[in-house]
Amino acid sequence: MAVHMEITTDKRLGMAYNAEKTFFRVFSPERSDIKLRLYDDSSSLKRIEYPMKREDEGTFFVEIEGDLKGKFYTYLVEGKYEVTDPYSIASSCNSLRSAIIDLEDTNPEGWENHREPEAVSPVDAVLYETHIKDFTGHETSGVEIKGTYLGMSERGTTYKNLATGIDHLVELGITHVHLLPVNDFLTVREEREYASDDRNYNWGYDPELYNVPEGSYSTDPHTPETRIMELKALVMAFHKAGIKVVLDVVYNHTFRGKESNFNILAPDYYHRITEDGTFSNGSGVGNELDTQKPMTRRFILDSLEYWLKEFRVDGFRFDLMALIDIDTVELAVKKLRQIKKDVMIYGEPWMGGITTLPSHKTTSKGKQGRLHFSLFNDNFRNALKGDNDGYGMGFAQGNLDEKMATETGIAGSIFFDESRIGFASMARETINYANSHDNLILQDKLLKVFPHKSEEEIKNYNKFIHAILILSQGVPFIHEGNEFLRSKGGRENTYNSPLSVNAIDWSLKEKNIDVYNYIKDLIHFRKEREEFRMDYATDIRRNLDFIEESLNCPLIAYTIRGNGGYLLVIHNANQTSCMMPHAVIKKHIQAQDERKVTDLTIRCLFDEKGYANGEAEFKHPHGIENLPVSTRIFELKIKE
Repeated sequence: MAVHMEITTDKRLGMAYNAEKTFFRVFSPERSDIKLRLYDDSSSLKRIEYPMKREDEGTFFVEIEGDLKGKFYTYLVEGKYEVTDPYSIASSCNSLRSAIIDLEDTNPEGWENHREPEAVSPVDAVLYETHIKDFTGHETSGVEIKGTYLGMSERGTTYKNLATGIDHLVELGITHVHLLPVNDFLTVREEREYASDDRNYNWGYDPELYNVPEGSYSTDPHTPETRIMELKALVMAFHKAGIKVVLDVVYNHTFRGKESNFNILAPDYYHRITEDGTFSNGSGVGNELDTQKPMTRRFILDSLEYWLKEFRVDGFRFDLMALIDIDTVELAVKKLRQIKKDVMIYGEPWMGGITTLPSHKTTSKGKQGRLHFSLFNDNFRNALKGDNDGYGMGFAQGNLDEKMATETGIAGSIFFDESRIGFASMARETINYANSHDNLILQDKLLKVFPHKSEEEIKNYNKFIHAILILSQGVPFIHEGNEFLRSKGGRENTYNSPLSVNAIDWSLKEKNIDVYNYIKDLIHFRKEREEFRMDYATDIRRNLDFIEESLNCPLIAYTIRGNGGYLLVIHNANQTSCMMPHAVIKKHIQAQDERKVTDLTIRCLFDEKGYANGEAEFKHPHGIENLPVSTRIFELKIKE
């Protein structure tokens, strides 16, 4: 195992181009000889080699006179290893060589002056996770250039007069689109002739060049500028539609280990090393990055800043965020918020294996409170719908043992009271979700748990789970296609399954338009009512009160103060209708307001079909009846 002196540098790394000269600098503290190889094109073997000067602070540097735009380069390390530049901003097809470009040439028309959407508070956000090929690749997508940045940028796409693509997301009401990795990854062939190969697919968690857009989503992967311009065009298209863009980033590991450009240039520096000299495997793929090393940390910070400034994205979702030490995360949060105040930052507070990172340095639940970034809330997820891939059931499927944990999630996973204790100090810190790309998606989980229930019953469970999520305090997160019952045939982990398994079948929107309209109504209702978007724990504890009264059939019911009255939310997970007596409601309100309630005006605002269309005053001689597996929201006006 190599022994490293703590050498660092603040010098600019990578390639810096102008028409008169281009400089190249690489960090390689223990190598003795590095040469720059300069190629006229991406495939020719003809090249010119330039010795690089060893500098102080562990770097090698060379400056080449003349206009090098359009050429390609690599580093030859000690005459044996040829690698790309970890700081590459452009590359040849399939990541074989780094490319020399002028970033000014990558801006689509209108880029510099295009307006970004207005700032959004995290609790006002509605996140939608999607994958470029999934979203555009199916024959029903209506997209002309399927599986590409430009295809996802298309407006006016439809299936049987129903909106698809960006127009679907605008109609749905989401505020942020979360793109699965769009930085360069290794296991997909980028040539256009492979674009229609059903097996040429991956989610993208196999990173190669962290600052280069993935070429397989480009219409011309052989021209380095094109993929950059087309990704910028996609960001601009979303912005023009009023939608912010979150990038899924994978700084917890390299896909290649010993052979990665990082490790060839600085052996055993960038990765965590175990006592026996092997790479730590906290990522589950055997090549975990050591984010506590100063130059690894610097690379991550530089990379995030580059994406935020050059591509004008609006946030980052961190894969296996627990493996990125909390000090690095806090530096990143501070730096990014200085650039863009409302940048969304969230990630997975877990790891994929055993790590050498000390537990007090992992970015896990509870450590987000100092800077209020957000974490995926698997406690709430499991309480609500059961385990990821098995037959376990949550509150929504009738497991009342999970009632209290579900209520904790509904209250934003803050410290609500002695019975409902979450990890968050503010509601913005919890990402509330039923599933993401990993594991069984919601429809397949429900079909596994309830193989004999009718199609209509499965629809009701989908609607019910989304109602609880979207009406909870915190940040709602929807996985692509859940809004119209997307299925992947019961497959749990489809990261490299064929596109035919992963592609969104937009005909499901027509088939399940009632579910889609219901979830759309939920999103719009949440955006209209600030009662569901409280952020501070004190406000949540002051305004939200669970009804504790024992009823004949257990359900979750709570009131939220607002507009001079109350909202009453009732989630009935039972297989039978459940009555909420007027007397219970009056007693609850009197306890909260410490005043006598002689009568209540009760109006239904939202029911199992969606908006209740401004129905007149709700009347029932005994109370409020709630249908099985359903959510209802009422407006209460007090008469003293």
